[in-house]
Amino acid sequence: MFHSSTGGRCGALAAALLAGSVLAEDPPIPEIQHSQAKAAPGLRVALVDSGVNYQLAEINSRLARQIDGSLLGYDFWDLDDRPFDVHPTSNGAIERHGTRTASVLLREAPGVELVPYRYPRPDMSRMTQLVSHAAENEVRIIGLPLGGNRREEWLEFEQAARAHADILFVASAGNNGRDIDRQPVYPASLDIPNMLVVTSADDFAEPAVGVNWGRVSVDYMVPAEALPVTDFNGRTVLASGSSYAVPRVVALAARLLQQDPALTVDELLGSIRSRFANGAAPRQLAMGYLYDPQQDPRQQIGVIDSANWASTWEHPELQATLPIDVLILDGRWSDAEVVRVLEQAQDILAFCGIRFTDVSLRRIRAPEYLRDLHTGSARTLMEAIRYSGPARRTTIVFARDTRMSTPFDAEAFGKANTRTRPWLTDTVWLTLALRDRGIALAHELFHVLSNSGTHSSRSGNLMLSRTTGNNRTLEAQQCDDALNNAIDSKLALQP
Repeated sequence: MFHSSTGGRCGALAAALLAGSVLAEDPPIPEIQHSQAKAAPGLRVALVDSGVNYQLAEINSRLARQIDGSLLGYDFWDLDDRPFDVHPTSNGAIERHGTRTASVLLREAPGVELVPYRYPRPDMSRMTQLVSHAAENEVRIIGLPLGGNRREEWLEFEQAARAHADILFVASAGNNGRDIDRQPVYPASLDIPNMLVVTSADDFAEPAVGVNWGRVSVDYMVPAEALPVTDFNGRTVLASGSSYAVPRVVALAARLLQQDPALTVDELLGSIRSRFANGAAPRQLAMGYLYDPQQDPRQQIGVIDSANWASTWEHPELQATLPIDVLILDGRWSDAEVVRVLEQAQDILAFCGIRFTDVSLRRIRAPEYLRDLHTGSARTLMEAIRYSGPARRTTIVFARDTRMSTPFDAEAFGKANTRTRPWLTDTVWLTLALRDRGIALAHELFHVLSNSGTHSSRSGNLMLSRTTGNNRTLEAQQCDDALNNAIDSKLALQP
């Protein structure tokens, strides 16, 4: 039923759990400390999932409560007021899915109150009661990171959702690797005006491997691969799949409502489409790519310090000059270290007659999450900071870390690998974990200049697939290919 591509946590409960009863009672709900009590309720949002581990302090402190301190959430499976995170599967295992999705929502939507619902697997007609309960308790958004193949199980939900047009529903497209216009998944395939359907995007701004899509049924793709989540035991783990796109979009919608509580659902949907989508709908989707669901127009992104640096290298064999913009995202990259790395890379590329020139160094103030490399959030950063048009140049980013699904300590983006993510074109990203930094920068810059991901197997060659600490040489043909491409593409200038 759950749309996650990561496995759940296994337990030793028997398959008899499928009847809707549990072998052990759900644990009591801890009382919140007086210091955690809120004078006034915040915006209420709900997740319909396997429940949450309300014994984790970071979850418990964010749950919506009645005046008497009891939870507003409810277990519509067991019909009690303890929506504890447990989902028995057909083989007797236990999946703990709800705590993970809830942790994403709570991290990305500070100030909201979560109303957790354990979904009514024994009788899906109870979704009518669930939606009514949410409406009665002023829930504005309901996330649905789950689904199934049987339409008849979701008929009552469809009626209830249509009857509550003032609630926004966000549903998962699923992880079956299929077109749900042809092979439906529910509730995602239902045509409900006040429901968004979302799937997960990969590092290439394409639907991730294994997720569902649909030109009619699926509205947006959202970066939701290798997301850090809090699991049932309170540990930080990585999770992927369309389930995790749901809480990201719920959080985005919640932040918009916090800024303007008077927004109608239609206005909320319009704001998401106009302010956060990229405006281009891939053939697999109805709307497009929500590239950075954490983006907040109020966040401050700017330059806090700037300087210029120029190489002192002189040589009669100068073939081309390379203007460079340097963006420094983390204070642990000192000025001296940045210059040292540039000088080492310059010494290596001098073999090809390339000299760094007109190098602009800028230290950037930005929200924490923008300090790391990630395809979607990099667009927010680049649109705010990077020069555009004729002034756009090769850009080196001294970042903190990487949040890419396949992580590298350094990564290059030429024209060949950025067709679907042009904001990254002609950039090199370095992280603090990087070793052999000067060699690595020269290596990644060479990828950009040559617009090629080709590596060499020759001992000592700069373009070995892994740096060795002394692989610094280049062959004449390699230099010719890189120079010709860089000059033709106007990355490098002839003297």
